[in-house]
Amino acid sequence: MRDARSLPAPFPSLGRDGIRRAGGLLLSVLVVLLIAMADRALGANYHLDLLYFAPIALASWTTGRIGGLATVVLAVAASWRVGHQHPLEAALAAVLFMLLVDLVARLRKALERSDQRFAAAMEALTDPVYVEDARSAELLYTNRRYQETFGGTRPRIPDSGETQNPAGDRWYVLRSQPLGWLDGRNATLCVLSDVTEERRARELLAKHRDAAHRTARLIALGEFASAIAHELNQPLAAIATYNHSCMRMLQSGNPDSGELQQAMHICRDQAKRAGKIIQRLRDLLRPPGPAFTEQNLNELVGAVLRLAEPEARDAGISFERDLGGAAPVVRADRLLIEQVAINLVRNAVEAVQALPKDRRRITVATRVEPDGSGTFSVSDLGDGVPPQAKERLFDPFVTTKPGGLGLGLSICRSVVEAHGGAICHQRNGDRGAIFAFTLPGVT
Repeated sequence: MRDARSLPAPFPSLGRDGIRRAGGLLLSVLVVLLIAMADRALGANYHLDLLYFAPIALASWTTGRIGGLATVVLAVAASWRVGHQHPLEAALAAVLFMLLVDLVARLRKALERSDQRFAAAMEALTDPVYVEDARSAELLYTNRRYQETFGGTRPRIPDSGETQNPAGDRWYVLRSQPLGWLDGRNATLCVLSDVTEERRARELLAKHRDAAHRTARLIALGEFASAIAHELNQPLAAIATYNHSCMRMLQSGNPDSGELQQAMHICRDQAKRAGKIIQRLRDLLRPPGPAFTEQNLNELVGAVLRLAEPEARDAGISFERDLGGAAPVVRADRLLIEQVAINLVRNAVEAVQALPKDRRRITVATRVEPDGSGTFSVSDLGDGVPPQAKERLFDPFVTTKPGGLGLGLSICRSVVEAHGGAICHQRNGDRGAIFAFTLPGVT
């Protein structure tokens, strides 16, 4: 692998450089001598002296002007002794040979400068850059920024295209472009652009959006409660008033049956009115029915973990996936089932975030049941569910969290049962809990 310091010069090592120079010069001398011997053997009738261009070019490329000029002197001398050339003819040949030496040396210098410009440009970049062989994926070049960020390790690029450096504080996205390398092989230029700030902005936006959704739900719940209180206040007050009147008439010992009957009818009508008010409010708030489509639970795991990752990473929590070999495919409303899965994952995050590091692990698994249904499960190493809450855990307003509303798992159960599935929980071995829901498979 060539690094940034070795790229500008074709032969960076002094030892290798000396060997190549000596080898190139020796080969050029041998070729000149062979040409001279062949020319002499043929009686100098075939103008083999034109072949001297090859060893002169070789010596000029490998050793520079000095080696090239030395080969020119040898070639002219050999040609003079073998062919007994006219002095003018020998001088013209020498001039042509020296022009060749100059052209090859200039070409070599231009290529070196081109390499230097390439290396200088790569070194000036603040992004990690590397070049790899298109076939073998061998690293051919890495710039200084890459060495500082990743050292000698290769970054692992997931399907999302984003990778994190070993220190864990910066995120990069891979951008690649085909490239022809110095030796002619096909290569790929890879640039890892820093997207840490963009990623943090996305995560912050997701957190704000989630907070806004929660606030909106709380506001809606408060407005719903206020609407119920306002609408039910009048019929309930009327019921209480007429019921009190009935009690007084009964206590008087001589109640008027007509007035008593009329008061009871009014109580009945007001009770019916209260029921209609509740039904009307339910109709207003009832969402449309779920849109059932085929959903791959393995793909759902990836989407859910991407949403939960920022909060988990801040708490030092790691996720482990245990996906079934055969992808569970179910019929479900993607948005509703995704919210159920997110709720279960976030409950697990809250259960382990204050525990020691070795217990801050959450496993998300999927599997296909024998009847073809699909199961999504979340297991943690927390303290588990208190015994007093196990039987009523999925009931409304039952919670084990300080300040919790107790509606999350109740809503999850309602959504899963609306899909024809079931949700349950159990202990995770000696510690922790497993929450899972099962949905009917696609038939």
